[in-house]
Amino acid sequence: MANLLIIDDDVPASAALAALLRREGHQVACAPSAGEALSRLRREDPDLVLLDLTMPRVDGLDLFEALTDEPRFRGLRVAIYSGRDEPGAVDAARRLGACDYIVKGGDWGQTYGRIKACLGGEQMASPPLA
Repeated sequence: MANLLIIDDDVPASAALAALLRREGHQVACAPSAGEALSRLRREDPDLVLLDLTMPRVDGLDLFEALTDEPRFRGLRVAIYSGRDEPGAVDAARRLGACDYIVKGGDWGQTYGRIKACLGGEQMASPPLA
């Protein structure tokens, strides 16, 4: 199936999400920081990045913006997967080109459906999944 990269400093939450995605047949890697994420992205080409916004040192939106500025990553598909659901963050994610904004803790079936939609090339159109 797809090759996914989860960027989230919450290691237990990343591991749980990775396990669910592996159960669906995907290959999944996790990066707990922006630095490790950049290192992985320079070596690997994931089909989709699931990016948390609230991380120490480098905020997820700042990382996303840096990725969009680098030509090598312009085609990278990114879905925000975060506990933050304030309108400003959703608008910023949409402006940067996120394929979706998924709020952590939602129903797995709906969450996975949105991840699959991102993998299928759909763009962010609906409000975040709460």
